[in-house]
Amino acid sequence: MNNPKAEPIAYVEVSVTVDRTLAAQVCDFVIENYSSSLVLEDEDGSTLTTIRFYLPEDDTKDFRNGLTTFLGRISPETPEPPTIDSRIVTNVDWEEQYRLTVEPIRIEPDIIIRAPWHEQLEAARYEILLEPKMAFGTGRHETTRTCLKVISQRFKAGWRFLDLGCGSGILSILAAKKGAGSIKAIDYDIIAVDNCRRNLELNGVETPCEILFGSIEKCEKDQPYEFVCVNIIKRTILELLPRLMNLTAEGGVLVLAGLLLPDEDEISGRLGALGLGRFMTIQDNEWLTFVVERE
Repeated sequence: MNNPKAEPIAYVEVSVTVDRTLAAQVCDFVIENYSSSLVLEDEDGSTLTTIRFYLPEDDTKDFRNGLTTFLGRISPETPEPPTIDSRIVTNVDWEEQYRLTVEPIRIEPDIIIRAPWHEQLEAARYEILLEPKMAFGTGRHETTRTCLKVISQRFKAGWRFLDLGCGSGILSILAAKKGAGSIKAIDYDIIAVDNCRRNLELNGVETPCEILFGSIEKCEKDQPYEFVCVNIIKRTILELLPRLMNLTAEGGVLVLAGLLLPDEDEISGRLGALGLGRFMTIQDNEWLTFVVERE
């Protein structure tokens, strides 16, 4: 595994509360422009979702003006855009918050996700440990849950696994536990890359792994993979789809996640135009995942 870069001492935590129907659009905008280190908070019975994202303190970019403009554009009927709050947090602050709010979660009967300090639940065939860091992928978001279920059901021992938009590394960890021959995990958020590396080590992953900062250009000379999992935003998926098809081996599986129900027709049409007619969709709330069989 590659040596990690030094982790920032402090971050800027940005939070904004929006109508739940707008949350997916806001998440896409934040991921595309600022950070993939997202946390979503929904209260039972509430119509609102709070979105938090994190930027290194020395690289905060001009998030406030851009986000304010975007919020005004997607909710023009609202007199004033939602308030954007920010504060400085340290790693210690984040870990303590995580300890107080996150509980173990069962994805499938044989998959449990927990933090290192949680006591082990009843035995599970696949137990995934995750450190509290600011990277997407704790198993609580619909797209992550669905990807885990598809890997659980479709991944075969010995297959090579490509994890594009790896976040915390949770999908790569499950692939490793299911006997992956090799793993390449990539993300354009350095926080995610470092967290992915740490989580693979925490889970004792011995599978040959590359954990890289960047995007699909890191696969330029790769042989096709038997299983490719892409959990990013629609625009990027559409741009990369021909290359993703070529990176998926014949007889392999391509999983496209991070999509919404209104995206179905556009993604289906593009898959058909590329000759990828064998696919199924899995819905979890307003989120949609495509499972494509490469012939």
